[in-house]
Amino acid sequence: MKEYKVNFNSGNFSPKQKSFWTKVLIMALAIFITSLLFSIAEANPLSAVAAAIMISVLNAFLRPILTMVSLPLIVMSLGLFYLVINALIILMTSAIIPGFSVNGFGDAILFSIIVTLISYVLEMPAKYRRQKKELEPKDETKFTSYEDVTEEEEDK
Repeated sequence: MKEYKVNFNSGNFSPKQKSFWTKVLIMALAIFITSLLFSIAEANPLSAVAAAIMISVLNAFLRPILTMVSLPLIVMSLGLFYLVINALIILMTSAIIPGFSVNGFGDAILFSIIVTLISYVLEMPAKYRRQKKELEPKDETKFTSYEDVTEEEEDK
């Protein structure tokens, strides 16, 4: 009997992983920066961290359900309906977390776009280090230098 494993995780991280908490802190910083720069949301540093954790939890559990339910709308809008899902998650977080508030649905859409852009910029150094580490050769003994290859070809 074959056993199949289905991954419903969709790229979300487990709270036990270091990268999960790094992403939460980056999102908290992005939320706080957005609340300072724009008047679409209000958050202090502590509520920004709580909001980032709540958004991560809602993204892990509620976003897949909302995506499955609204899949036809996502396809018809060429993915733009994801903005509505993000806005709903932000509005739910605003209702749950005291000290974090978003003024309305339009502001929630704008807030999600700005937080996404700021998070992207803040994550760039970590992504660069990760990619650089992945490109480094793992074992130096398996690496054949250019000179060794040309000498082998001359011997043939």
